[in-house]
Amino acid sequence: AMVKRASNSEGFTLMEIIVAMIVVGILSAGGLMVYNGLIGSSNVTAAVQSITQIESAVSSYMQVNGGSIIPPSGLSLPASMQEDDLLPASWTVNGGSVIPPNQGVVQGYYITTSAGSGQYDYVIGINAPQMTNAQALNICDSLENSISGVSSNGDMDYNIGNGQTCLSDLFANNPAEANNSVFQGKLAFTFN
Repeated sequence: AMVKRASNSEGFTLMEIIVAMIVVGILSAGGLMVYNGLIGSSNVTAAVQSITQIESAVSSYMQVNGGSIIPPSGLSLPASMQEDDLLPASWTVNGGSVIPPNQGVVQGYYITTSAGSGQYDYVIGINAPQMTNAQALNICDSLENSISGVSSNGDMDYNIGNGQTCLSDLFANNPAEANNSVFQGKLAFTFN
């Protein structure tokens, strides 16, 4: 009497394949989260570097022009700074806006000025419709020691200093508000 033995088939069982797919999915999701965090961090760094570069250009402009920040009639401050070769040649100036070549999360920067009683103030703003609350807070925190005020989306200008911080001004001192939801907008930093 011959007994048939089941042949030993080679390969993976369905269960092994499913488990492997689940593991690959979990690893991919974790890698994507790390990647997104790095991209968000690099966008903040790029924005802070651009604002710092613009701030330096404004300071140089004031030195070149005897302490005045007011541009000649018919020119915006960015256009006048570009004429004086104070902005990088690769940046585009369009009216009061400055657009660096690698924009990241910030679509453009704008510069406005005001003068009163012997003191000049200037505002460097950013237009970043895809910026998150966390990115907005990180940009503001990075500039906190250089700015005298901050405003968002054209709302009132908040003073920085004397206990007022970016977190208290932009998010009512509520860290939960500074989560990764979309910020919707524009931030303006006042320098003087």
